[in-house]
Amino acid sequence: MAPDGAFFMMDRRLVSMDALVYTRDDRQYGMFSRIFVEEFPKAAVTRGILDGHMHMEKEYDVVVVDMDGAEGMEFVCKYREVYGDTLVVWITDDRYFAGVAIRLHIFDFIIRPFEEARFRESLKRIKDGDIEAWQRGAVKNSIYQIGCIHVMDRVRTDGSGQGKIPLRTGKGAVTIWTKIRDYFLSENTL
Repeated sequence: MAPDGAFFMMDRRLVSMDALVYTRDDRQYGMFSRIFVEEFPKAAVTRGILDGHMHMEKEYDVVVVDMDGAEGMEFVCKYREVYGDTLVVWITDDRYFAGVAIRLHIFDFIIRPFEEARFRESLKRIKDGDIEAWQRGAVKNSIYQIGCIHVMDRVRTDGSGQGKIPLRTGKGAVTIWTKIRDYFLSENTL
């Protein structure tokens, strides 16, 4: 039996759901929005802005990160660090990030090829209250957060103070993403 606070959260979620979806694919965003509304009729679904910054102006109930590789990992890392009560669903084509997903205590990790039914399972688990206590709460100062921030701070800085973190893209970015992935998959972090 869940504690009283969990019932309150579930009751609130059944009434409304505030979701954010990071994806570059318009069709995927439409599909995610449709499924959210079918599972949670009063869901408010927002598309995350992907303009080279991480926009983190407010906390959401659920964040879907439909991004591959270390770029997706950075979004997941940052959300788990800043907004620990947000349930994160990470969809990627790289199964090797499963260990990172477990250590970051994300709610669900879905490997491509993506199936709509698999995403619905995640939302039904939320609706049913099938959320583990360890999937809540910020993952701060873990070796994963420190590593993600340490490696990325060499590449970027945030002087704006507006809740967004510039990302490096273009030539050389693949090298940075590869270094981040290799760091998280090294024996020292497993």
